[in-house]
Amino acid sequence: MKNLITTLILITVVPTFLIFIACENTTAPDINEIVEALEEIVLADSVIMIDGLDDEGAIDLEYSEGLEKAVGDTFPYDFFLVRFGKKFSGSLNKDVHIEVNGDTAIALITTTINAKFIIHLLDTTNSTVTVIDSVKKDFTITTKQNLKIAKFRNTGNPRKDWKVVAFTPILGRSDNCDLEITNIKLFYLDTTVMDISNDQNESLLDFYIGRDTFIHFKPNVRFDVLMTVENPTPFIYEPSELALVHYGLRRGLLKIRKPLLDPENDNTFTGKIKMHGHNSHMCRIYFDLIDLASIFDKNAPVNFTFWGLPYRVRRH
Repeated sequence: MKNLITTLILITVVPTFLIFIACENTTAPDINEIVEALEEIVLADSVIMIDGLDDEGAIDLEYSEGLEKAVGDTFPYDFFLVRFGKKFSGSLNKDVHIEVNGDTAIALITTTINAKFIIHLLDTTNSTVTVIDSVKKDFTITTKQNLKIAKFRNTGNPRKDWKVVAFTPILGRSDNCDLEITNIKLFYLDTTVMDISNDQNESLLDFYIGRDTFIHFKPNVRFDVLMTVENPTPFIYEPSELALVHYGLRRGLLKIRKPLLDPENDNTFTGKIKMHGHNSHMCRIYFDLIDLASIFDKNAPVNFTFWGLPYRVRRH
């Protein structure tokens, strides 16, 4: 009887002791540990990358590499061929601010980029192309993007328990930029592929795109683009700003840049872009707006803003 009682005590006590130990080993991480883990998750996510934004120097207004031979396009405001582009200087500085609210969190990623805006003016009146002027302007780009992070399991390891479930477009501006892209629409035949707006309160950073609704383009099809803009300090030319779409990966691999047109000078730019072929890489599409004073006035600062979106090209 004594042995039976001893056995029952052991059966009761040992599991209780093991449960106690297990509970001690699965204590919930504190908020600092969670925030640190979420920062690592965010910085490792490919949706925050800005591959393709760096032009790596002055290039033709209409540029294509990786698909077909690069082409020069005479700038519509003069008989000179104008080449221009951004070239990053040094490394990118990323700052992550995270707000945790229960099982969800919002991460604001702010990236600071030091760059040079390079302009080449070429004389094409003779058989040989001659550089008649070259200007470099130092400027800084600041980009913002929000990511939504959600807790989807509870292992006690926040690096395994949380994941990015949605993200906003990237909004970028040069220092003291007063330009604004207010709306962008993409159409394919009669289907609206994208319709996104922004305002002075940066509502673009409240427009979340889920992982399940990630933008996929069909390969080798043409899209119509409609971009609406605001420019409170217009340059003397009409239109006084230049709207561009550029997309792909990087120069030397796959990169395309196309200008949009505003023939009515009503701050609405339109054009067509042809998507490249099937590619397994995540690419980026950028919508740029540049004040023409940045190009044609040596003393004017760089006045530039852009939106950026990651995308993939798939057949289905």
